[in-house]
Amino acid sequence: MTALAPGRLTDVPVVLLDLDGTIVDSGPGILAALAHAFAECGEPLPSEQVLRTFIGPPLTESFEGTLGLAPERSEQLRLAYSAHYQERGLLSAAPYAGIPELVRSLTARGRTVAVATNKPETTARRLLAHQGLDGEFALIGGTDRATGRDDKSAVIASVLDRLDLRSAVAEAASHEVPAAVMIGDRLHDAEGAAAHGLPAVLVGWGYGGEVELSAGLPVARTVEELSGMLLG
Repeated sequence: MTALAPGRLTDVPVVLLDLDGTIVDSGPGILAALAHAFAECGEPLPSEQVLRTFIGPPLTESFEGTLGLAPERSEQLRLAYSAHYQERGLLSAAPYAGIPELVRSLTARGRTVAVATNKPETTARRLLAHQGLDGEFALIGGTDRATGRDDKSAVIASVLDRLDLRSAVAEAASHEVPAAVMIGDRLHDAEGAAAHGLPAVLVGWGYGGEVELSAGLPVARTVEELSGMLLG
């Protein structure tokens, strides 16, 4: 994965932020919707430790890869989860303390701040609008099953395209400072960024674990620490 000394993050012009576990604490609503889905579908409920690893990555990846469920069963669970989450869990996700202020400080310094999330894009927009944060971002990018945009790499590609950054990313590949940096709490955020030659910073207040901490990537354990890395 692309490495970047934390001290150089102040020079990166575009900051991409994950949503769940990075901008907002969506865990309680997601866990409740997962419990509902497993009960409704008559599927044994995994431990909370396992369920917490489902926050962030695409759910089908977790249902099939972690639990070994068949695609049809995975889709049944996804639909049951989505119905419950959209009705009861989505709007309960509140921003982490200090994140709105960090976004505004970055924007005030001329940096471009965008969202790149595995949440469906329409869902991400609704959540951030409810929190009054949708206008803080240059773009809110998420998954879109209808177009095949179903993982973090594809989401980042879409965000880069819509921000007209493809040429800037390619040009920056030969320089010390990349065109953008990805900030997220899970390893798949860093892997999605690496697919485009972009570095990543993992945050310590979300839903990552030992896998993230042992990945050898820059880690910001608090919002204040991330602010220092990005703003100096």
